[in-house]
Amino acid sequence: MTSIIGIPTTRVSDSFVRSRLMAQVQFDQRELFRLETQLSTGRRFEMPSDEPVAALRIMSLQRLLERKEQVQTNLHTNQAFMTSTDTALSRTSGLLAEARGTALSVMGSTASDEQRRTAAQQISQTLLNLIDTGNQKFRGRYLFSGSITDQMPFEVDSRGNVVYRGNDAGLESYADVDLLFQSNLTGVEVFGAWSDPVGGNDLRPVITNQTRLASLNGGMGIPRGSILISDGTTTKTIDLSQAETLEDVALAIRANPPDGKEAIVEITATGLTIRLQPPTGNLMILENPGGNTAQELGILAVSGVGGGTVIGSDLNPVLLSTTRLDDLLGARARACVHLAGSDNDLVIEANANGSALNGMTVELVDDPAIPVDGEYAEMVGSTIRVHIREGNTRAWRVRDEINELGLDFTARLDPLDEQAEGQGIVTITNPPLPTMSGGVDGDFDRSGIQIVNGGQTFTIMFGTASTVEDVLNAINGAKAGVLASLDPDRNGIEIRSRISGADFAIGENGGQTATQLGLRTFDAATALSTTNFGYGVPDVGDGHAVDFTITRADGTVMSINVTGAKTIGDVIATINAANGTHPQPLVAQVAEYGNGIELVDPLGDFTITRVAESLAAVDLGLMDRSETEYERVITGGHLVARDTAVRETEGLFTALLRLKNGLINNDLKEIERAVGLLDDSMLDLNFARADLGARQQGLDVLKERLDGEEIELRSVLSQDYDVDIAEVISNLTGRQVAMEAAMRATGMIFQMTLLNFL
Repeated sequence: MTSIIGIPTTRVSDSFVRSRLMAQVQFDQRELFRLETQLSTGRRFEMPSDEPVAALRIMSLQRLLERKEQVQTNLHTNQAFMTSTDTALSRTSGLLAEARGTALSVMGSTASDEQRRTAAQQISQTLLNLIDTGNQKFRGRYLFSGSITDQMPFEVDSRGNVVYRGNDAGLESYADVDLLFQSNLTGVEVFGAWSDPVGGNDLRPVITNQTRLASLNGGMGIPRGSILISDGTTTKTIDLSQAETLEDVALAIRANPPDGKEAIVEITATGLTIRLQPPTGNLMILENPGGNTAQELGILAVSGVGGGTVIGSDLNPVLLSTTRLDDLLGARARACVHLAGSDNDLVIEANANGSALNGMTVELVDDPAIPVDGEYAEMVGSTIRVHIREGNTRAWRVRDEINELGLDFTARLDPLDEQAEGQGIVTITNPPLPTMSGGVDGDFDRSGIQIVNGGQTFTIMFGTASTVEDVLNAINGAKAGVLASLDPDRNGIEIRSRISGADFAIGENGGQTATQLGLRTFDAATALSTTNFGYGVPDVGDGHAVDFTITRADGTVMSINVTGAKTIGDVIATINAANGTHPQPLVAQVAEYGNGIELVDPLGDFTITRVAESLAAVDLGLMDRSETEYERVITGGHLVARDTAVRETEGLFTALLRLKNGLINNDLKEIERAVGLLDDSMLDLNFARADLGARQQGLDVLKERLDGEEIELRSVLSQDYDVDIAEVISNLTGRQVAMEAAMRATGMIFQMTLLNFL
């Protein structure tokens, strides 16, 4: 083998040859490093810049796998949490079965007082065990406190009642990257720890300029698209895509009327009104093709109204925590004074809800005789007449003069027209006579309510409240063991009791607040069949000639027969009718404070006597259940009867507490009712367990699916990211041989002298 390398036929410099050989060696080194890195890491590349397209796919897959791994962790935690919950429910079910068996064993007439006391002690122990189960923790979280996982859900108050401190919110966790899953059961679902809600009357909030579009149409909101306004000749598009409030809508319409017209928009207590000035042509409000914004705003007028006014339909706003109490139950009469020009429109509004000012007119009179700044207002019959100097008087002067009257209305600048605090000139072309209208009777009564709960009476005043939130805060802050909130339909307020084992009632505090809010639990419309926890007043159908009598101080005997009465109001009417023609009648009414039938006798002391074997007077609360006598003397001529329509929290703890008291007092009726409550609560518990089991099965299915998805994702990731080890080894071996050859050739060339070419 010769050591002489062939001489190239072209003219190539030694430096070029050396640089080429060095480049080859460096390339071989880089390739060896790359192949060795692939062999050591098992990855096709390390830097995203090496393969940008594949790198994007890989990063996306890695992020998805990380999320899936977190979901797997969530599932594992949720499964353990729910297994612990199921164990607690199983224990609860066993405790209730024992309690029911204990109660049934002593319900017969043959059971002794000692046996009943022993059974009551057993029920007490069951109750303590049940509370302990309800307060069970798992990994630092309470199982049944709802979303307040660090709050112990159940505690016993000083009167032995059970108070629930948790809420009814579920704990949601991701069961997949786009799937939320509730992993807990609350104390409300399992133990019936809250009462059914009381309240929910529609408080009929009115529309204001700042009413948000999202709160209209029962909370469904208004689609923010665009509408068309036309006078029959010119059509303009009104873009409402950025509108947030009704004022935004009104301003957008006013800013883009048909050519040569002015759009006059008013926001009434229920919706919008729109008219054109001058009132010529045919005013139409149309949809932009494909939209429904005009219809949802209640102002769609396809056929037009001529030169008239488009009167929008009721936009039905929902109740918000920020809604003012002054904007509930009624509406204020108002009139809008629209004048030519800008910054000169006025709104005159009643100071309170009601229809008294409906029909009052507003008149502006040009009076050249008055001096500069000598404008004045006066009441002429039912007209507010303002004397001005046309072309000189500014709008703010008119406002102030009207307010100087100090009457039951207030003038202000129209916020839809105000630009510089009413500096616009008042010009009377055709003196308008706007009429106040829209007033609806109904003011919110702030006298407050009384809540009876847990053996205590709480008086809650709303004298300083200005919004719905203030009312809710006052109720929830009274420590009355209740939870006040907006009802699900967001029309009114509802209240639930948090206390189990105690009577719960809401009454008046001398006014009509509870009635207005729909919270009063006892009123004239209360059905007798619903009183006394559903036991009712059985004697109303027994046909007694007289159920009870009322003997007054002057010897008058009022015979009361409640046969056929259906409601508390019927009973009250029957008692009042028994006065006959007495000049000083005894008055029966629903209690002004609290609840119950109230009897007021101007003659003084009176006596209630139950006759025959009727218990109607007892069941109506006029006589105490503990009384064995047939008479009750009422001193002072005033009686507020016992509230017979009290509510309760119909759950497990109430059932056990009522059962214990029934056993102690040997009250068979109460024991039977408590056992019925216990049966209902056990049925609810079984439903809760079934729901939990279904969720657990769902988690098992999701886990299997996630396991399969992970295998598939890692397979796809491997195809893009992992190397073929055999191929890498083969390439590495070839590259090593190539590099050795290059190195040998380089060494030989660098050692050549002239003698090598001779």
